[in-house]
Amino acid sequence: MRTIITMSATALALSAVATPASATSVNYPAQQSTITYSTNSTATSLFGNYARATSKVVYDPATDTYTLRDTGSLAITSSFGPSNINSGASNSTFTVYSKNSGAETFRLLNKGAGNPLIQLTYVDYGEWKRSSTASGTTNVNDTYVVFGSKTPGASVPRVGSASYTTVYDGTFVNKTGAFAFNGTGGINANFVTGGLTYTAALSGLPSGALAIAGSGSIAFNSGNFTASGSSSGYSMNLYGGFYGPAAQEVGGLFSLRGNGGNGEGAFVGK
Repeated sequence: MRTIITMSATALALSAVATPASATSVNYPAQQSTITYSTNSTATSLFGNYARATSKVVYDPATDTYTLRDTGSLAITSSFGPSNINSGASNSTFTVYSKNSGAETFRLLNKGAGNPLIQLTYVDYGEWKRSSTASGTTNVNDTYVVFGSKTPGASVPRVGSASYTTVYDGTFVNKTGAFAFNGTGGINANFVTGGLTYTAALSGLPSGALAIAGSGSIAFNSGNFTASGSSSGYSMNLYGGFYGPAAQEVGGLFSLRGNGGNGEGAFVGK
């Protein structure tokens, strides 16, 4: 059996994972990564603090509310619902939530056929950003979270292969500032050998456009995969998984390091 899955994209999007008919809150397994940094009028610092963790996103269908938890402290949580939607910043690709006079935001990819960037069913991602300013210095906590309906390890195909078209969304920080970047690419999974390759064409980095490719392997028992590659002084590592009952979609986190800075973000594909 050969499985081919395709998708197209350009930047990135928002939405929630498929809403169950029940009014009971649902805990979606999640991966998340956080980069923290400080900026003032002359420089950016503390951009080396990158963390990656297994987490969860709690969705309450009765109130249409998402609850996230901090990467470093599980006791710190924040909820976003309809009253927090910033309609001026939201569009057909992303829904943007805002709290605390804009000091805290959650940019969520919209799922479904109406998204012009990518149409997803089983996986979603968002960017949760918190900032505070004191004595001329702004401290930022920037978290990307990927969540959804993971493919059980036993349901990951063991025959054939699949091609996924992907989108990337991230933040790169060096001493000159923080840069939002995005891109498109692909992932090819060989379900016979367990091998996996990826490509990424990224834009918005301080050094300009970047084309990078890498390879890795599938962990069939968990339904996850890792891959790494390098190009033009950068190294890019992917930490992902398969989503849907039969690995119809992929999603995960990536780190991008080099050229004097650190970056992280999310990728999704179909």
